[in-house]
Amino acid sequence: MRLAVVGCEASGKTVFMAALADYYRPDNANGLCLVPENSATNRFSRALVRQMRSLRQWPSATNPDKTVEMEWSLRSDGETVANIDMLEFGGETFRAVFRGEGGEKMRKQSEKTLLDYLSAADSVVVLVSIKELLRDPGSVSLEEFERDTEAMWVTRGLLDFTREKLPGAGVVIGLTQADRYRGELAAAGGAGKLFASRWPTIASVAHSIPVVEVASVSATDENGNPAEGYSTEGVLPVMRELARQNYGEPSETKAEMTAILESDISSASKARKYGAKLTALARHAALAGEDERDSIKEAKAKLEELNALAKAERPKQGKKKKSRSKVARPRTRRVFLLALLLAASIALLSQHLETAFEVLKKQPPPTTTPSQTELPQVAPTNELPAQVEVEHVAPTNETPAQVEAEQVATTNEPPAQVVITQVEQPQVEVPQVAQPIEPEFRLWTDHNGKKIKARWLATDDDGEHITLETPSGKKINAVLRKFSAEDRAYIQSQLDANR
Repeated sequence: MRLAVVGCEASGKTVFMAALADYYRPDNANGLCLVPENSATNRFSRALVRQMRSLRQWPSATNPDKTVEMEWSLRSDGETVANIDMLEFGGETFRAVFRGEGGEKMRKQSEKTLLDYLSAADSVVVLVSIKELLRDPGSVSLEEFERDTEAMWVTRGLLDFTREKLPGAGVVIGLTQADRYRGELAAAGGAGKLFASRWPTIASVAHSIPVVEVASVSATDENGNPAEGYSTEGVLPVMRELARQNYGEPSETKAEMTAILESDISSASKARKYGAKLTALARHAALAGEDERDSIKEAKAKLEELNALAKAERPKQGKKKKSRSKVARPRTRRVFLLALLLAASIALLSQHLETAFEVLKKQPPPTTTPSQTELPQVAPTNELPAQVEVEHVAPTNETPAQVEAEQVATTNEPPAQVVITQVEQPQVEVPQVAQPIEPEFRLWTDHNGKKIKARWLATDDDGEHITLETPSGKKINAVLRKFSAEDRAYIQSQLDANR
């Protein structure tokens, strides 16, 4: 999962990321461990945890022109269950990108890096300081009032960006410094209502986005610095919401796993679907810091049984396919040969009919009126002539206006016209080979009500991630669970049709 943590300066981005590294340490989060995967991440994690835990100091503001990409892997018992990538950047860079001024040509490298990073995100956490929300416009300086107003606007710009560029991405708004403003949160009725009362225009745009409390540090001392022995569990509301949006509720996932075991599908299909749900359960537990080790261990044992059954079924299925192919090939050849023989016979019959009619035209008219017209002699040929039946014609003194090919005139005058009846050749149907139909462009709807026009290209092996393509050719990697039930049913129908 590629996680983007964004917000204006003093919104708490750096402290939030340091709290994540502190919470997901091996001795704290049910055996889970957030492991740095590059040197910059390792320096960041160790330096900030030392500064906050040991020195009990807040980190300094991030350099506006500096961006540092950090990579972690979230592991349990040595196994990687999730990957988390984040970007450390200054709040001023965030303002510059979304204030709506300048343009692409005027952007600094740090701003382009931030946009590229956001465009590839699976989930976005938007941090807003409660202190900034509660600030009274009449008691601040003009400069502070303008910056507060701009903060609202750039937050709106970010939400519009996620709706347009990141359809299906999980989005959470986190109100930071919740430990200091417990009373205000309680009086307002919770984080969502406080946000709506202070930033109503932004809340109306983000009505479907969950708003949660964030307390990266559970308590501060009399000087406002991190208190000794503070807890970092205050980051879990954000992580639990991201886990729900990406991987669903654990209770629902377990119920689906049970239903898969009780279904009548093949063992191979059961193993594939069961394994995808097991992956979702493990990743949810890792992000939310929940202890599901016993359930996951039991599910892994069941998955091994399904894989063993599927492996035993494969030789039998291979023999059935081979047997069917042996029966089908001779039958196909016989049908093809019969079609060729029929076509050759029709062509031969047409050729000899035309030869007989040409001879009839060249014969001189008879001097007497015979009771039965004899067929003209046909030159010998090596091919078998087609038989031509000639009907009896009653004698008459009148000259017929037209004589069909099946009749011979019984008059001393030559026939006025000979009409040759066309022999209609039967159509031979050639089996058509079904061509694969590319998925259509359609409207997709995510759990936040956002819509995007795209078509489905592929589904990952885990069954949880899909690749979409917009009409402009842009590829989008998204989490299937984030889309509507209708979209998920459409994907399942595509997978069933392609088996």
